[in-house]
Amino acid sequence: MRKYGMLAVVLSITLSAAGCSPDEDAFRDQGKMAERAEEPGGSRQTSPDHAERPSVLGFDAEGRILAVTDGETGGSVLYAINPDKGTSEEVIRTELVITEAESHPSGRLLLRLDTGEGEARLRLVGDNTAENDLIVESHDIAWSWNPEEWTKLYITAFDENWEFEVFLADASTGSLQSVEDAGPFPVWLEADGVAEIIDDGDLEDGGTLVDGNGTVLADNVLEFSSDGKMFAIAKAAGEGSIDYMIGSGNDDWLPVLNLPAEEQWLGLLPAEIEQAGPGRFVTLLPAETEDGSEASNWQPAVISARGIRKASVMVDSPVITCSPETSVCLSGAMREMLFDTADGTLVNWMDKLKGDSGE
Repeated sequence: MRKYGMLAVVLSITLSAAGCSPDEDAFRDQGKMAERAEEPGGSRQTSPDHAERPSVLGFDAEGRILAVTDGETGGSVLYAINPDKGTSEEVIRTELVITEAESHPSGRLLLRLDTGEGEARLRLVGDNTAENDLIVESHDIAWSWNPEEWTKLYITAFDENWEFEVFLADASTGSLQSVEDAGPFPVWLEADGVAEIIDDGDLEDGGTLVDGNGTVLADNVLEFSSDGKMFAIAKAAGEGSIDYMIGSGNDDWLPVLNLPAEEQWLGLLPAEIEQAGPGRFVTLLPAETEDGSEASNWQPAVISARGIRKASVMVDSPVITCSPETSVCLSGAMREMLFDTADGTLVNWMDKLKGDSGE
């Protein structure tokens, strides 16, 4: 689920030299990606000039890393980078600035474009997608893409006062239908179901996790993620502590970790919970500090029905982006760290591409 606009992170990488693979299985093929080029020849194998400064956005359906650079005459160029091979492929060139990119299991892409004119513009890339951008007047935008049916897309438009309107979009035609009585962040589940947190106005106690029928799945939820069948939630508990739990939402919540109040980064709700494969989720836990001050490092941790498995390494940012189709996540201030959820390793994929030792 995209809850808010992702700030572009500026970095500089070199893609000309191939390095070691952190895990070949982490980038196994997930099927052929749909046609992606906006211009003829746009899908050729190429590498951004090392002087350019790409922003790393996430993964495509094949587990490749998506990164954006400025176009030669304005706009953006989106690349798909394969750290295993040390190569990158140009996906699309646009006349506007790409600020977010999300991949669908079908291989199609959804791009958020910045016009700087108070409107949200989403562009679908791939076979049989809408010929025109999805456009809504808004100050900010959120969306949720149906993982089983790529044509269905919830879009939430916010104004300057964070009042919102929810639309159901048809990704094949570009049509928008207003949805009445919807919360701000509906998330698709299996069989066209939805779930979301309804905020009660008290951030310390969290909100109520409900399904599309308004049935309460859990109270005091601060953060959640779902693969359509299983949920992982961070739940406010007694004395300021936080319980991480996993379950199907049918009163079968299984505690996997309790995070005491003194081990939390002061003033920060739990880091986002990301889906990272069927029944497997990833979060970042704040590193404990001796004097109770704000944490400067975070520890990747895998949540599953077996419990929670913490990595022995740290990253310097509470932001994480995972690939639901593979076993890897991006983290770090520049999304330069690649965390493998299967074996708990953490490597600097940028250094690998440059032939450095990494971490």
